[in-house]
Amino acid sequence: MTVHNTPEHNGIAERLNHTLIERVHAMMHASSLPKNLWGEAVMHATWVKNHTSTRCLGKKTPYEMLYQRKPNLENIPVWGCVKVHDTSGTKLDMCARNGH
Repeated sequence: MTVHNTPEHNGIAERLNHTLIERVHAMMHASSLPKNLWGEAVMHATWVKNHTSTRCLGKKTPYEMLYQRKPNLENIPVWGCVKVHDTSGTKLDMCARNGH
């Protein structure tokens, strides 16, 4: 519990926010994507954080603690891989192409 309108009193949440923003900065810089995709970067950074182990949970992931099974990390999306909607083909063609 914290005092209303004083987020600085909750150090754990502030540290998490700081960590996520640092990851977003690194991801945005490395990918050269436009800044308006920062929200997608935050969601991706949060997804990665929830699927990686942490010391405070005894080397388990938050996902594992919630669902009682290890996360499937075979198809981790790579940040910066952009798919662009493309309707130039026929019905049977792919409707997305790789972007830059």
